[in-house]
This record gives sequence, C-alpha cells and structure tokens, in this order.
Amino acid sequence: MRKSFYLYLFIFSALVALITYINGRKYQKNLEETVQGLRTKLYETDQDRKEALSFKEKSDFEDSVFSLKRNTESEDYEINIGLNASEIEDMVKFEMLELNIKQGGNPLVPYESLGRGFRITDTKFINGQWVLARFTDNYRWGDLLVGYTVDQNKKVSMETIKALLFDKNTD
Repeated sequence: MRKSFYLYLFIFSALVALITYINGRKYQKNLEETVQGLRTKLYETDQDRKEALSFKEKSDFEDSVFSLKRNTESEDYEINIGLNASEIEDMVKFEMLELNIKQGGNPLVPYESLGRGFRITDTKFINGQWVLARFTDNYRWGDLLVGYTVDQNKKVSMETIKALLFDKNTD
C-alpha cells in the first residue's frame, strides 16, 4: 500500500510539474507577445515624433522668411543706415523695453492695465519695418504689431499699428 501511495504521489507531482511548466510557457509566450507589441507601438510613436519634429523644422524654416536677419529685401535698408540686422534688432528691442519702465506701463500698448501697467515681454522681427510684440500686465495679455524706423542718426521711432488683447477674465 505504501509503495502505491508513493507511486501515486510521484505521478501526481509529475502532473503538477508538467501543468506548471506548460502554463509557464504559455504565460512567457503571452508576455513576449505583449512586449513585442509595446516595442512596435513605441517604434511607431517614435517615428511619428520624428516626422512631427521634421515638420516643425520645415515650418520653422518657412517661417524664418519672416525675419529681419533672413529678409534679403531689407538688406538695402540696413546698408543705408550702416547697421546689420542684429544691431537693428538690439536697438529696437532696447527701446521697446526701455518704454516698459515708464509710469503706467509701455505707451505702445493702447489698453488700460488692471495692475502695474502693460509690459512688453517678447518680440519677433518680421522685416525691416515691423515687429510683433507680446505684452502682459499679469492679468491680461496680448499682441502688438509695431512699425519702427531707424534713421541715419540711429534714432529709433516706433508706432503701434495694431493691437490685440486677450483677457482670461472674460467669458
């Protein structure tokens, strides 16, 4: 009786080990398929990201046409006043930022401020006569199109052509 008990116990243990092995192989195969699927998705996502970045680079290149530094038509303007594009940008930016310290904010911004006054925070030069500027008073913000000229004496004059105000408090 004892021998048959050990024989049954051995067979039962062998069956449990076989079932565990088969289930483990199935689990491992399923896990490998899942990992491979995730790797494929990651690769596709990475390819999409690379395509999006290359599109962004292309759009940045196309957008760079609207730049004082890459605008070949404005070179005559720069030569006439004896400055290069970087010097003109620096001079105009300096003048715009100097206006930020005036009482009541920058006078180029034609809106009433809710706080300390509107300040110009960022600029983008379009060509030899226009610059886009972003402004804020920490409650509202907006964009300006400012026309500028630099004369032979290197004096900068500016005027607001158009302004757009975004107000987060309006519904």
